[in-house]
Amino acid sequence: MRVLLVVGWLLAAQLASATLAFAVETDVDKLLEFLIKEKVLTQEKATEFRADLAIKKQEEKQPAAVPDWVQNIKLKGDVRTRYEWDKNKNQQDNSRARIRVRIGVEAKVNNKLKAGIGISTGNTNDPRSRDITLGNSSTANTPGSPKGIILDYAYGQYTPFNWLTLTAGKFQNVLWQPFDALWDNDITPEGFGVNLSHKFNSKLDFFLNNLFYILKNDSRLDKQAFLEALQSGINWAVNGKVKLKSALTYYLFQGVKGAQKFSDSKSGTAPYASSGNTLVGGTYRYNYNSIQPTVELSFKDPFQGFLPYAAIFGDYIYNVSSVGNGAGGFDLGLKFGAEKVSDWKQWQGKLVYSKLGRDSRLDILTDNNRYGGNTNSQAIEGILEFGLGKNTTLVLDYYSSQSLTKASSTGYAPEQLFQADWNLKF
Repeated sequence: MRVLLVVGWLLAAQLASATLAFAVETDVDKLLEFLIKEKVLTQEKATEFRADLAIKKQEEKQPAAVPDWVQNIKLKGDVRTRYEWDKNKNQQDNSRARIRVRIGVEAKVNNKLKAGIGISTGNTNDPRSRDITLGNSSTANTPGSPKGIILDYAYGQYTPFNWLTLTAGKFQNVLWQPFDALWDNDITPEGFGVNLSHKFNSKLDFFLNNLFYILKNDSRLDKQAFLEALQSGINWAVNGKVKLKSALTYYLFQGVKGAQKFSDSKSGTAPYASSGNTLVGGTYRYNYNSIQPTVELSFKDPFQGFLPYAAIFGDYIYNVSSVGNGAGGFDLGLKFGAEKVSDWKQWQGKLVYSKLGRDSRLDILTDNNRYGGNTNSQAIEGILEFGLGKNTTLVLDYYSSQSLTKASSTGYAPEQLFQADWNLKF
């Protein structure tokens, strides 16, 4: 009974409010007519008053503004489906379907601070891949099982000046790399990074990047391992059609020589066990202190309308800590077509040759698609990317790889890998 009484009062109040609003509006009209009749107010002023009153009522009906915390958050991500075929060094044919999902949130804390969090598919044993194979499950013979989600990155970023950015946590690589042969794109370093830049003029600017990467953290100081990288470079707009970007990177490793081999799901495992870094009793023989010059030269409309964009790029790396053969490596590539594929019918082709000596690079960092992600190998890669629409592309990627040293049973152990990807970004 009390409930019915309360409801009745509410309905009565609502009706009274609507009636009052109508009455007030009617009274205003009568009042204006009276003031015009008595020549206290002109017809023009009365019309202006009615217009102002209508605008105010309309503004009161507008929804509340979007809260600041919503405006300060950006959501991004991508979904990739993949068909993959390979013939490994034992000449076994393998075929599988895979997916990759990544979702990131970027939050503006204030004008100088930003936080980022990203999750993705993948597993904690493979820092060089976010792919999940369809049909695989944690329990044997369980079709359609749920797939794992991992923390891809989490960082805080401070930009005290427009020329300085400081990043700490787990984040995207702060070093510039035109290609992924020496740095797998899926690796999210853990530690801190620094990015500085200075613009000399409209054509030339300088950048300095620093990465401190915690490779292994242990309670015992002598068991810890780190990588520190310092990269300096320039961006030079030679003219309206030619640009040059170049950098020199120095890598300093601590705690790697004599440490037990780092592992992930591919590095150093069969059939690639003979193609990784030099080990002594299961420990690294060398540190991997090295220098890496990098260059990219790009051209806009190089053939008078035939191609909108073309570029040549390359890296060379040399391990100054090694005293044996296989201390050097490089990649050299060409890309052409659209500078960036982001809409229908845009396309880009890429052709790259890479060669990495056994101890030119710590083999947990290199691209995991080239000969299982190992050094002591060479590879030719061809890529074709085609725009299917805004923010969706088809990518065809082919690798032909082989070992640099001959094995008694498998020769130079060739491998082929083909990937067909459908990418969707948001």
